[in-house]
Amino acid sequence: MPVESAGLFKEERPFASSAVWACVVYSLVPFVGIVFVPFVFVFGVVGSFRGERPDLRAMAVGILILTAQVVLWWLLYVVPKWNVVV
Repeated sequence: MPVESAGLFKEERPFASSAVWACVVYSLVPFVGIVFVPFVFVFGVVGSFRGERPDLRAMAVGILILTAQVVLWWLLYVVPKWNVVV
């Protein structure tokens, strides 16, 4: 009896759903990942117009990642100003 390996790409998902999850994973890169967050929503909307069911979990995670990325960029701007002595 052959052993079947569990492959990462074994599942057959619609293109939009796969693209949304890929953009979510790429958006996890700090500071650079904010470039990929809009594509999460673009592929989700495009997938819904094509009749595919968009992955709403991935889109919700995209919102969380967008929030974290905005906070990181804000900290990058604000923290150097904290060192200024008045």
